[in-house]
Amino acid sequence: MTKFPDPTRVVKRTVEILGGVERTRKITEQELDEMNRRWNQDIASIGRILRSHLYVEHYMTEYIEKSNPRLGSVAKARLSFAQKLSLIDPDNPRLQEVKEGIKHLNTIRNRLSHRLSTVVTPEDSDVFLRARYFKEMREEQAKPGHPSNSPLDILEEFAQHASHAFTQKFSLVSQAFAQALEECSELPAKN
Repeated sequence: MTKFPDPTRVVKRTVEILGGVERTRKITEQELDEMNRRWNQDIASIGRILRSHLYVEHYMTEYIEKSNPRLGSVAKARLSFAQKLSLIDPDNPRLQEVKEGIKHLNTIRNRLSHRLSTVVTPEDSDVFLRARYFKEMREEQAKPGHPSNSPLDILEEFAQHASHAFTQKFSLVSQAFAQALEECSELPAKN
């Protein structure tokens, strides 16, 4: 069993190493201020990013398991988000349309975990808006107004859209969308 040295002796030596009581206080306050800065962040934004990521991952996992019932539990396999994304059907156009945005959502979540802070930028939201059906649906749903330009709102809306895409085989709305997509692909475009 490890025996720890006398705490009084260790603290006195620490103060000596740091250059005295006043210098120790100053250094301690600076370090505590930095820790508090990281702790006292915009938790609402952090929560929105994490919720969006977890939401997409839940539906992605469910899609993989339902589409491949003999695969077993994806959760028990402890696959990373990127590994799960690599298992998505490459022949499914709806999922391929949102794949770049899903990758980018993971990039934003990783920025958050490595820096303990993040801001969703207009450049981030541009990646999500490259999913043309997502962009068109949000514009249509906002009529007669306009959809929010807030990058964080766009991130959340994209997460919901992408998650819904994972339910396409199992959802009546998604099946209707797939049918409409197929029918509209066969017809010449209206000018």
